[in-house]
Amino acid sequence: MKTCIRCTAAAFATALFAACGGDAPKVSGPATCSVSLSVSTAPASVPDSSRYDRYFEAAGAEFGVPASLLRSVGYVETSWQMVEGQEEFPGLPAAFGVMALRGERLRTGARLAGVSEEAVRRDATANIRAAAALLRSYGDALGVRGGDVEAWSPAVARFSGIADTEGEASYVRDVNAVRAGHRSMPAAASRSSSDPCGPVVPTAPTPTPTAQTDQAGATWRASPNFNTRQAGEGGKVHAVIIHSCEGAYAGCWSWLANPVSQVSAHYVVREDGAEITQLVREASRGWHIGATYDSTRNAGHGGVLHGVQSNHFTIGVEHGGFASQTSWPVAQIDASAKLVCEVTKRWQIPRDRMHIVSHAQLQPYDRTDPGASWPWADYMTRIDRYCAP
Repeated sequence: MKTCIRCTAAAFATALFAACGGDAPKVSGPATCSVSLSVSTAPASVPDSSRYDRYFEAAGAEFGVPASLLRSVGYVETSWQMVEGQEEFPGLPAAFGVMALRGERLRTGARLAGVSEEAVRRDATANIRAAAALLRSYGDALGVRGGDVEAWSPAVARFSGIADTEGEASYVRDVNAVRAGHRSMPAAASRSSSDPCGPVVPTAPTPTPTAQTDQAGATWRASPNFNTRQAGEGGKVHAVIIHSCEGAYAGCWSWLANPVSQVSAHYVVREDGAEITQLVREASRGWHIGATYDSTRNAGHGGVLHGVQSNHFTIGVEHGGFASQTSWPVAQIDASAKLVCEVTKRWQIPRDRMHIVSHAQLQPYDRTDPGASWPWADYMTRIDRYCAP
């Protein structure tokens, strides 16, 4: 059922409760908007300020990039956290800072901003300035000038570093949604102008599954990076591995669907919990962990699997975000818990910490995800609650 809501842009998130009253937080854009949105999937709101706002303003003024655009990109990338990324996927360099700069983009941004690469990694001001300089260079190459934020969409798509057209569109859509004060926008809706509260017009629909997903409600985005599980006990689904993408959701699933990456996971959970991508069928072997199983890293459990490559008997669940972030969104944790409950029921997996494990636990020599801030006690409680009879 669709509900048409006419309210302040800041009250957009309260569509979940079908109410527009109360004190509205300050957001950029006109005072009113008209949105057609399913109440059950109303997106989470975005805080009306961050500790980095003065840096966004200064960098925007210096490089001629709309500060609201820098602010929105920063939120999509890291939820305004100064992250110290790690390599989660071979071939994809670690991301750093509020703007999650990585690899060649980090090097180019540092050069254009006249700062060291180390400063971009460690200092918020340098990191935001480097991102602004990089966006400015993309804008120049595309002929983008001025404060028309909508005109910057091609530059934002390039900034994303995503090679997949659908992934680029998803990233730009999320950036535009943040400008309107909410965390994400449904894939089948977009703004028709630079006005973040302008009329919603249809765009390309959410991808139609070419195969039925295992998880109800998941979006099917097929990855070619999978193969068959081994025969026998070693190929029986035995555990779920929890990962962090070390990046934002759209870039994560796009990389896992890219044949060049040679990596995949079965699922990716978006930061706001409102969307889950499935890339590999659960019965197939995803490519999400590089370790051979060592039972001594799991309290001696599963000795029969000792020496088996861990992908053969596990299901991988990635999460948009970083192992170094200081907190995880409740909505994301909850959506993941519901997903993992369903996975354990489908495969009769015990719901304990020997069967629902972190990437770091099984591959401690070069992985730390999902990180020290992953709320394991709360997460397991939520899984149990969803699975309760």
